[in-house]
Amino acid sequence: MQLVFVTRKTCSCGGEVYVELTQRGPARIPCPKCGFVVEVGPGELAEEVRLYDCEVRDWERIGALSTAVQQRVLQAVESGRAPKELWPLLVKLRDSGALICT
Repeated sequence: MQLVFVTRKTCSCGGEVYVELTQRGPARIPCPKCGFVVEVGPGELAEEVRLYDCEVRDWERIGALSTAVQQRVLQAVESGRAPKELWPLLVKLRDSGALICT
C-alpha cells in the first residue's frame, strides 16, 4: 500500500499520458503515441492510495464497519486504488491484520 500522485494529460497529438509518481513534484513524461514530452506541474497531481496486492483476511472486522465504508474498502481492494481519505482506515485495517497487503 502506497500513497501516489496521479494525473492524466492529453498530448497535442491526442494521445493520453497517464502519470503516477511516488513524490509530488514536476515531471516530464513522454507521450506513448508520439514521444513528445508532456510536462506536469505539482499542482496538477491528485493524491491516491495504490493497493498493490491486498486481500481481506478478517471479515468480522470489515463487517463491523458501516455499510458505506465496507463498500468503499471492498471497492478499493478490488480495484487496487483508493481515495486519499481512506488511507488512515486502510492502514489501521492492514496493521490489525484485517487486510493483508504484499
